[in-house]
Amino acid sequence: MNAIYHKNRIICGLGLEYEMLGDKMKKLATLPLLHQPGGKFTYGLNVDVLGYLVEIISGMSLDRFFRTRIFEPLGMNDTYFYLPPEKQDRLVNVYTVQADGKLVRSPGYIRAGSETMLDYPKAKGTYFAGGAGLSSTIMDYAVFLQMMLNEGEYNGKRLLSRNTVRMMTTNQIGSLDEGLNKFGLGFEIVTEKTSALLPLRQGSFGWGGAFATKYWVDPKENVVGLLYKQLWDDQHENEMADKFKVLVYQAIND
Repeated sequence: MNAIYHKNRIICGLGLEYEMLGDKMKKLATLPLLHQPGGKFTYGLNVDVLGYLVEIISGMSLDRFFRTRIFEPLGMNDTYFYLPPEKQDRLVNVYTVQADGKLVRSPGYIRAGSETMLDYPKAKGTYFAGGAGLSSTIMDYAVFLQMMLNEGEYNGKRLLSRNTVRMMTTNQIGSLDEGLNKFGLGFEIVTEKTSALLPLRQGSFGWGGAFATKYWVDPKENVVGLLYKQLWDDQHENEMADKFKVLVYQAIND
């Protein structure tokens, strides 16, 4: 089924710089679902659909909505879908780790599936995905996570209600198997079982980005953590992660 989406060039928000979110979401609406709603959990394009709904309801493009309703109130002045020319010299290099463990600088392009991005995020693009594509600094995103830790408020400005944050960071998939943890509305939720095997407390929430960025929020310890590794297509880490998942599954099921 994923081949149907890919054939129609409906993929994550990377590699579609010069297209429009609305066009892709309208096309997505004509295609069959992977499964019936509620029958299974699939990490997919749901946030992209929400991004298009935001555009319709607000009457603004998603990048403008983010800028006026999130980034400017929080002081996130270094977060963009596409970097302005005056800030492009601050873009850090991306590296990859080969199978032999050697760290090498990635070439001047990035592949997302079969899509080749020659100038991301330096393009003056028009595709603003709800679920991918933002470039930021570790400080900017730490501010966003602090807002989530503060139950929707930062520096005297409230962006989300406490109940909205509660719902976003609560298990929303019930008993559906998502793997090691559960999933809220946009965040992975640490469960009791995985908390016994990992240094994260039950109820912590987080996720990661395309270039091996990882983040988490631990409300009980009042801690925000971020790791920005700037790695792409890390075969060594992928292999180690697969081995770790096997060990954890065995420990949970024993």
